[in-house]
Amino acid sequence: MYNSEKHDQHIDNWRKDDEKFIETEASKNVEEQLIKDKCVLVVGRSGNGKSSIIRHLALSIQAEMCYQIIPTVKSPSDILEFNNQTRNQIFIIDDLLGKDMINAQAVDEWSAQIDEVLMLLNTDSRCKTEKKPVGNVKFLFATGVDFYNDSMFQRLNPIKKYVCDISNWPLNDQEKLAMIRNYISPESESKLTKKLNSDEAYFPLLCKIAEGRTAEQIIRLFSNLNDFIKQDLLALKETNNLKFCIITLCAILNNNFKEDLLNDVYDFDTERQIFENISMEFNFGSQKEPVKGKIREQLKNLEGMYLAKTENYYHFIHSKVYRIAVLVCGQTFIHNFIKFIRSSYIAERFCFKSIITESNQDSVIMIDDENTEKRYFDRLMADLEQGVTYSTFHNSQLRSESYREKFCLYCQNRKQKVSELLKHFNAYSETHTKKVSFENMEDYEDYIDFEKQNHFSSHKMRKPLIESAWEGYADIIQMLLDSGCNINEIDKFGRTALCVACFLGHDDVVDVLLRNNANHSLCDQSGQSPLFLASREGYHKIVQVLIQNSADLNLCNDNGDSPLLIASSEGHLWTVQTLLREVQDFSKCNNLGQTPVFLASMNGRTDVLKYLFSSHFSEYISKPDNEGRSPLFIACMGGHHTVVQFLLENQADISQCDWSKRSPLFIASAEGHAKIVKLLVQNNANINHCDEEGMTPLFIAAEKGRTEIASFLIDSGANINITDNKRRSPFYAACRRGFISIVQLLQEHNARTFECNKWGGSALFAACREGHFDIVKFLIHIGANISTPDCNGTTPLLVACENGNTEIVKFLINSGANVNDCDNDKKTPLNAAIAGGFTDVRELLLNKGAL
Repeated sequence: MYNSEKHDQHIDNWRKDDEKFIETEASKNVEEQLIKDKCVLVVGRSGNGKSSIIRHLALSIQAEMCYQIIPTVKSPSDILEFNNQTRNQIFIIDDLLGKDMINAQAVDEWSAQIDEVLMLLNTDSRCKTEKKPVGNVKFLFATGVDFYNDSMFQRLNPIKKYVCDISNWPLNDQEKLAMIRNYISPESESKLTKKLNSDEAYFPLLCKIAEGRTAEQIIRLFSNLNDFIKQDLLALKETNNLKFCIITLCAILNNNFKEDLLNDVYDFDTERQIFENISMEFNFGSQKEPVKGKIREQLKNLEGMYLAKTENYYHFIHSKVYRIAVLVCGQTFIHNFIKFIRSSYIAERFCFKSIITESNQDSVIMIDDENTEKRYFDRLMADLEQGVTYSTFHNSQLRSESYREKFCLYCQNRKQKVSELLKHFNAYSETHTKKVSFENMEDYEDYIDFEKQNHFSSHKMRKPLIESAWEGYADIIQMLLDSGCNINEIDKFGRTALCVACFLGHDDVVDVLLRNNANHSLCDQSGQSPLFLASREGYHKIVQVLIQNSADLNLCNDNGDSPLLIASSEGHLWTVQTLLREVQDFSKCNNLGQTPVFLASMNGRTDVLKYLFSSHFSEYISKPDNEGRSPLFIACMGGHHTVVQFLLENQADISQCDWSKRSPLFIASAEGHAKIVKLLVQNNANINHCDEEGMTPLFIAAEKGRTEIASFLIDSGANINITDNKRRSPFYAACRRGFISIVQLLQEHNARTFECNKWGGSALFAACREGHFDIVKFLIHIGANISTPDCNGTTPLLVACENGNTEIVKFLINSGANVNDCDNDKKTPLNAAIAGGFTDVRELLLNKGAL
């Protein structure tokens, strides 16, 4: 239900912040694009003012154009719910796919509905057509540049045309000075202006934090943002317990400190536990009202410093501040943070001291004793009890062998507990019945092409063995198998752990799974076996191991592709060699009738093709697929010159056509592969051979605009006047398609320029109909009859009027065309212009005396 009060509160908060907004080149460019396209995706680094820009523009549009702002869109369903076609609305979608990391569920939701959302941009034109009340819609999206460049963003491809990367307009010195003046005193300005040489990307955030600071503090802030915040929070820890307590609560409550907690109103029991535990850490107790009153006061003091308030909850002013607060407070109260912080931070922000490195020491919470390590592993078990696998099986520390050893030893010592948890996952997988601990968890999207661990952060897969196969850690796989994991469990795509390991090339994992009797005949939902997947990806060592374990070499996918066929198609020579040592049936084709020779030719795999010819496959050199296309034909179609050359050297039939009688030369001419056309002609290809529609290679080159090929074919003796079954010549085809250079080329070589097609349509008629003004002028210049009608009595002028080609109509009239010539049905050019709604053409005809 639409909550106007909440939206109004957000907008009021924006107005307060907007008082200090400074217009920049970046904001001007975003505004210009919004005016032009009604939609902008603002991309930039964290802290460079994306949110401020889109909020400022929304407020401006509301004030100037009476737009309703929808300020907190979290999902496409919000847009579809709040959209009112009778009102002007602007929707603000900040942090499109998440704040700290990409939210896989958000990617899934937006990719499924982005087209439907963007269609709303055209609602006003549809409503006008249907004579309904009209409202305009505008969208302002914002996302971080790292999110935008992530491979997962490709799923939102339709929105990419609206991108505005504000890093293209970095802040200049005048803009920086104007911004900082909003936050520092005039006395400090002269000290600071020469020292504010910070990275422009974070400048807006730096200005916000600078408010109320001394000149010396601001200089430190602009010198090193991370260190300043860290030292500032550590100073609070020593000087102001209440403020540091509030910072800690906001950090451990996942950047969401609700005021209601101070009234003992908790959404979850975990919130109560957190509040009580942190209060005890500060020796406040949990029920002392005076302390809660002081916390309320300090919350107001912290607002604007590091915290902001939205509706009834407090949060950090920026995700960077949040991350640093988690590190500082988490290191201080590590046991409580291990117990309560969200799972993604458990997976990514903690690190055992023994494996900490210089590169990550300032970005992780260090665990430096065995007791805390045990608490950390206990937390992983607690997550698993809740159906959360991310923190355990996509943990950033898994990259360390020593961490994995400790984790496996922990699991071995708690084998019964781990086995019970795995049985719980197995039972869920087998029944697909939601257990209590898995309530409200939505299904997951395909993960196989994920490139980073954190892509799993919001994934709801809940299949430890398969997830660990994706990660590629054989020791974790063995531990899970020892603990009772079902080795042949499948995901919703029908993949087993063995399938995943074979697809991703994890040799060690494949070895472990096969040693533990994984079923290598189980295929995914597309019929792809582990051997097929390894062959497709070219992991020949895995292919060897699977063959040694008696994997079926003839097991095909749903398209009938065998491992050998797919390896030949993908060009994996070593894999092809490995498979051919074992394959017995060389004649096997896929469902499209394609052989290994055909597929290698189709994809330009010359090395594979040569090896196939040395291994009993030369007899398939002319075997066509189900469409009659030979390997030579398909290589010509794809433009694979070296393959064509090899096939010709091995006596491929240069005249073998497909079922439509298209020759290799014809298809090479059609696709524009000039080098191959020359090679085929040099090898005595029939230059005038026609397909079943009567088209020659020259005809198709003319129709496709292949000037170089057309010129070569003419010079090689092609008959320029052969017509197709519709009596259309190459000259006619070039005129119809608008290729003036080919038209001129053919005319220079004495093509019959004034012949008509089987319906009496001339080349001039076709050019007028299609709107090719340059060709119309050329044809009339060389003497084309301006008044020749087709068999329906339609003249070039009439057909130009029917299609609203004003320039052509004007030129034809000035060249002597009769404005009152009618067709067999007595339709005049004026009738045609009026019927088509072409006002300019109608006025032109009337001025020339049309009736």
